Amino acid sequence: MNERMRRLLTRRRLVQALLKIFRFVFILSICYIIISPLLNKISMSFMTPTDLYDRTVKTIPKHFTLANYADAVKYLDYFRSIGTTTLLCTMTGLLQALSCAVVGYGFARFRFRGNKVLFVLVVIFMVVPTQILLTPQYLNFKSFGLINGLTPFVLLGMTATAPRCGLYIFLARQYYRGIPREIDEAAAIDGAGPLQVFTRIMLRSGLPTMVTIFLFSFVWQWAENSYTPLFAGSYPTLARTLQSLGYDVQTKVGGGGYSFVSPADFEAYQSIIFAASTLLVILPLLLVYVLCQRFFVQSIEQTGIVG
Repeated sequence: MNERMRRLLTRRRLVQALLKIFRFVFILSICYIIISPLLNKISMSFMTPTDLYDRTVKTIPKHFTLANYADAVKYLDYFRSIGTTTLLCTMTGLLQALSCAVVGYGFARFRFRGNKVLFVLVVIFMVVPTQILLTPQYLNFKSFGLINGLTPFVLLGMTATAPRCGLYIFLARQYYRGIPREIDEAAAIDGAGPLQVFTRIMLRSGLPTMVTIFLFSFVWQWAENSYTPLFAGSYPTLARTLQSLGYDVQTKVGGGGYSFVSPADFEAYQSIIFAASTLLVILPLLLVYVLCQRFFVQSIEQTGIVG
């Protein structure tokens, strides 16, 4: 009997070990598929045009250079663009986080006529393509002379009607629905009104959710290239300059000290500059995520399944 039990335990341990190895290999493969394009961009950004067409060069460049990043900073007008983009994204993120928290709190804690119908419209708003809303919003702002400025972004953020605000309202509603109503009742007994309950209790406890909404809004606005050129065409943003990078390289090419003997060399140089520019654009987003990761994970745990 003891011998049989030992065999069964050995088989179970072997099966568990094989499953762990399979999970590890499976997750590692998925991570490689997701990260490999970024790794290729990183490797390419340090190459010269000759390395790009050298068949013996796979990952590590033969002629390591940082000149590509210097050229990318010049073509992107990086420091000016990153300042404008950061200002726009921060303003948009803060306004949307606050307004969507207010709307989500209203849907979660108050019962009024048309509550469910309005929330269904919010859910529908989540799946409506932004291109459908773009034209009427542009015409409305143009009729009031608000184009070519930050006013449209302020108004859309304050009213929780900007793109993807439906998702942010849903996240806030899910969080506030999970808070016991006894807290509201205890605060009401102490003489606190609905506004005081929201500002003094709910808003503070919902900080991780608001940080998540801010991050979502910040990241989307950082790479957004539909609303910004229409509403604020004179403001240089990283997404806009990255889109016109090919033209800028052709008209302002400095060459980074390279001599182009053929069109193929120049095309290789364009690819390398685009890789370096892309990394410069996403680098601030990685820093923001590292700083706010704790709030993001905490909010997903609180709002993902609650309700």
